[in-house]
Amino acid sequence: LEILKLFGDSTGLCINQQKSSAIPIRCDDVALDHVLLNFGGGRASFPFRYLGLPVTTARTRLVHLQFILDRIRARLAGWKGKLIPLAGRRVL
Repeated sequence: LEILKLFGDSTGLCINQQKSSAIPIRCDDVALDHVLLNFGGGRASFPFRYLGLPVTTARTRLVHLQFILDRIRARLAGWKGKLIPLAGRRVL
C-alpha cells in the first residue's frame, strides 16, 4: 500500500482500492494471501478486461475482438464506410 501511495503522491493520481484488483502472473511460489493481506482490493485471474479490451496471457485472436468489430460496423453507416479509405478503416 505504501508503494501505491507513493505512486499517487508522485503522479497526482489517486488510487481507489475498492476498484483495484491484483492479477498475479507466474506467482506460484509466492504466498499471495500474505502479500495481499492489507491490499483492500479484489483478486482476479486471466483472462480479464481492461478498458473494455480483453487481456490474456495467450495471443489475442480475432474472436476475442469480434465484439469491437461488430460495434464499429453497427456505428458506421454503409455510405460512410465506403468513403473512408482502407487504411482509415483499419485504424478505426
